[in-house]
Amino acid sequence: MEIQVKRLRDTLELLAPLVPRKATLKSLSCARLGEGRAAATDLEVSAAIDLPGADEDVLLPAKDALGFLKYTPGTAMAQITPARNRVTIAAYGMETSFSNVPDVEDFPPLPKLEPESEGVLNGDALVRALVAIAPYVASETDRPVLNGVFLSTDDQLEAVAADGFRLIWETIPGKLSGRSMIIPRKGVDILERLWKRAATPDLSGVTNLASLLVAQRLIRLNWDSAVLRLSFDAVTLFIKLTQGTFPNYRQLIPTKTQSAVIVMADDMERVLRQVAPVAKDRNGIVRLRWDGEELRVSAMGEDRDVSVPVPARLTEPGRTALNVHYLKEYFKGRSGPVTISTSSPQSPVLFTHRDRPHVLIMPMHVEWEPKPAVVAQAEEVVEQVQPEDEVEPAGETEHEPETEVGGEPKEKPRRERKRKRA
Repeated sequence: MEIQVKRLRDTLELLAPLVPRKATLKSLSCARLGEGRAAATDLEVSAAIDLPGADEDVLLPAKDALGFLKYTPGTAMAQITPARNRVTIAAYGMETSFSNVPDVEDFPPLPKLEPESEGVLNGDALVRALVAIAPYVASETDRPVLNGVFLSTDDQLEAVAADGFRLIWETIPGKLSGRSMIIPRKGVDILERLWKRAATPDLSGVTNLASLLVAQRLIRLNWDSAVLRLSFDAVTLFIKLTQGTFPNYRQLIPTKTQSAVIVMADDMERVLRQVAPVAKDRNGIVRLRWDGEELRVSAMGEDRDVSVPVPARLTEPGRTALNVHYLKEYFKGRSGPVTISTSSPQSPVLFTHRDRPHVLIMPMHVEWEPKPAVVAQAEEVVEQVQPEDEVEPAGETEHEPETEVGGEPKEKPRRERKRKRA
């Protein structure tokens, strides 16, 4: 069969992320051609791309074939000749052969899907939201439901992610009727790559330049309890959904906050770089305190303390303590005003930038005011009479939040103290 080199090369490049570096099955290192399309899979995510001319069933070693085609003129025609466990590609006077190629029957079939639900959305809005949310999914694998993006189809369409200490959500225009789903992080990453390179606007009904400029790139979704299929242009993507129940994130979202402060993102990013080296000495704790016309960012280290002011506008004075890594990650690359709001030093802290997405970060519990000398001395005496295993380590320590994002409320540990009798 004959296929244009550029079209074959572009298709193999699109499928490259689905070809495992160390395949458990040899057939997984191949792209399957046949029925007018090319397909690849890593058993969790699969993709099929229309490929005119690919009419004969054959497995093509994906990376090796792509290497051969890399410097071949795109306008040339590639002749692909399969034989028993062998495939030959000839183009522009060059030729290469691959031996020990698995049988087509060894290639895993694309997922079978009997859709329970379907819908069509603005693909740009959907993909943008999923990509913005994806960096916040949990990296630990002990709770698989937190390793993906939750697409909620309830009252409004929302993309949500949580890692136990942060929660992020964004509303997506449109409506889907059907069960909510958890899309694994890898599926989102591959969708982003395919969407950037293969999606085109829907030009049906376009009659002039103005309508062309606002034409949407649409994406069709079909899904059941196990598999999500996304279709756009020449691409069909299959993603195995994560099984389980996503935590009730709505109960953590504050309906009203008492104190809010507005800062410029680039100011905060600069200040956080200043205090981060000191904060890492004490579990990454930074304190934010706002009053008057400034927000003051401070950190206490082993040998030095640092405090830096940031110009701000605020409604009511407030304060909170957060992990510097989470703050740096949030402010990185942002510009313009960011609103930080909370109800108390122990309450979750809400970050809003240009109305989307919303990020909630759990606070770190610290002592804000130094204890009076008399109280400190009395406590020191009490500590001396406690059993050794009840003594707490000195210095500032990071405390887990009372309620984790995506977790259950935690009971505060209590420590009985012995009273000194007169």
